[in-house]
Amino acid sequence: MEHVRNLENRDNRARGQQVLAALRVLGIEPVVQERRWPRIRNIIVDFSPNSGAKKLLFSAHYDAAKGSPGANDNASGVAVLLGLCQKLRHLQPPIRLVFFDREEASSRVPRLGLLGSFYYVWKNNLKNIAAVYNLEFCGLGDCLGIWPVRAGQAKLAAVKEVEKAAIRRDIPFQPVDIPWPLLTSDHLPFRVKGVNNSITLSLLPAGQVPMLKKQLAAISIPRLLIGRKPALPQPFSVIHTDKDTSSRLSEDSLRLMLSLLLELIKSSSPSGS
Repeated sequence: MEHVRNLENRDNRARGQQVLAALRVLGIEPVVQERRWPRIRNIIVDFSPNSGAKKLLFSAHYDAAKGSPGANDNASGVAVLLGLCQKLRHLQPPIRLVFFDREEASSRVPRLGLLGSFYYVWKNNLKNIAAVYNLEFCGLGDCLGIWPVRAGQAKLAAVKEVEKAAIRRDIPFQPVDIPWPLLTSDHLPFRVKGVNNSITLSLLPAGQVPMLKKQLAAISIPRLLIGRKPALPQPFSVIHTDKDTSSRLSEDSLRLMLSLLLELIKSSSPSGS
């Protein structure tokens, strides 16, 4: 929660500086991928940069929507990745972490988001990426949401592996198909570039899951495209608002997501350690 509070209510440049400062406290010197226009500053931590092994990529965007403290969206995801850095800093697993800039859409161009992740996939070779696990909304809830998982995607290796990890950690989970006009995240550029094993992981209050599934089943894509979005339950109901504060979040939820990521890494390791 300390990481969440250090990021909330800061502008995006300051949030990026805070991520860099937190990494340096851990003794980690990341690679910063920058572009002057549009301004993008991705922060990359590669624990085995010279390894030819297939890697798991974990990501979270550190920027926040204008006017929002940005606690659950997405300081929570950043906090989990910083916790993962603390656990892995003395190891050399085939793991890459990316803190993306510019995920949120511009207020001037409402649908123009995901700039940091699109820039990353454009500039980097993705052939050695086995799967992408992107984090959003990790600070509230006890049920794992795996999205977007449409019909026919339930057998994707990334989905199956995260489900097995959740079962081992006794975490309830729910694959969800959230249409991109309603909500998307930094998994999308990877899928566009051909890395189909790219998903986003979120935490949801278990009691809200049935309502969310019912609302998603009734969504009309044409209505979404003209801006008519349904009211969704928490945590979605407060994102991009001034109510997205750390006071609503739970340390237990952040630790739950971190435990899931560590389980994923453990199961992907040849030694299982």
